[in-house]
Amino acid sequence: MIMLASVVSYGGNAVRYALEKEKAKLVKINHMPDGIDTTAIWYMMKHHCELHQQDRTVGRKLERFMVQFVISPSKEEAKNFTMNDWANLGDEALESLDAVGLIPKGMGRQVKTNFRSSMNVSGLHSDSKSGTLHLHLDCCRVDLDGNTNDVHDIHDRAMMAAEIINMRHGWKQSEEIRDMRKQEIEDFCEYTLQKMQEFDIDFYFKMLRMKGYEVAPRYDKSKRLVGYTIGKNASVFKASEIGRRFMATQLEATWKKYHPKPTQVRMKPAAPSVTQSIRPVRPTAQTTKPTRTKASPITQPKAETSFTFYNINTPQGTKMVKIPNIVKDIFINEAQIPEGNDAATIENVAMLLFAGYIDAATSMSESCGGGGGSAPESDWDKKDDEDDLKFARRCLNMAHSMCKTKSVKRGYHR
Repeated sequence: MIMLASVVSYGGNAVRYALEKEKAKLVKINHMPDGIDTTAIWYMMKHHCELHQQDRTVGRKLERFMVQFVISPSKEEAKNFTMNDWANLGDEALESLDAVGLIPKGMGRQVKTNFRSSMNVSGLHSDSKSGTLHLHLDCCRVDLDGNTNDVHDIHDRAMMAAEIINMRHGWKQSEEIRDMRKQEIEDFCEYTLQKMQEFDIDFYFKMLRMKGYEVAPRYDKSKRLVGYTIGKNASVFKASEIGRRFMATQLEATWKKYHPKPTQVRMKPAAPSVTQSIRPVRPTAQTTKPTRTKASPITQPKAETSFTFYNINTPQGTKMVKIPNIVKDIFINEAQIPEGNDAATIENVAMLLFAGYIDAATSMSESCGGGGGSAPESDWDKKDDEDDLKFARRCLNMAHSMCKTKSVKRGYHR
């Protein structure tokens, strides 16, 4: 069982809420006539406090005339409770509260209350979502003898009274119940954020309210959300008490952790589709020589180099290039994507250079954002001391240079 206490200045509204709320049931009226309405209840309490105001010789003028208690046992504890059981629980709660002796901070003596001999009224409420029953108990600040009930640390004393009752009946202690309810709220907050496809604070609050929790957001002057409380019945928590990750400032970041974006992997652009065909090797025809008296060595036919043909689309049209198979892998496997130019097709530019299409290679590199490096000279060709492998790598290096992005030069501004 949990017992909360607070001193209220809106006594008339508190009595009306306790007895006239939807589905509320009157449990018991103490030290007042039976059948009295809510307005008369409040005026009797207020008049009684003002009547004994002149008897107060110390302290400031009494302004808040009522103390409100909320008594909330669990469903298991209140199972099969009758209206008499609820009335007895209210009386037991006030009796236990009056028995608690506590020395408030800054005071040198123990203070006690006498709410059992004060005018009080109780109403039974049912939670609209879960159906959990709890008792609202409104008490006059001044007892029937004209003594003012001391309300220093009244909330702490109410918790101590609840512990006495729990121990007496073998019920769970208030701290255990509070921790249990806090864990339930934390689990549902986490579940709600995980199920949200996109972050929406209003939808988040709506889902919590649909579950039966009471949510009270708090905004600053600029209408920016700075905090919120969430609870049910007598258990109300700040967002920071539930967990730092559920605070208003951390809520969106928590949602993003539950919904990580897929990692973006930088992939090399696929080379344009080309048609390729391998030219068949044509065997060398052997000629018949006349018979000679002296035998001469037989020369083996020399195998011809095989090629692969590529049709490459360029700004100057489609170019067919013939690439030896022994250097084809150099263009395809050793070409790299230049920094800042994902659109470049290095292997195609290198093949055009190898085949002697200088203008087509230049225009193709510029069309994909290149032009920031050196360009081939007009007499670009294979040197006498180069074989196909060396020339292919020189073409590939030049293609890398041609496809570099241009640097942006900024002039002086006045």
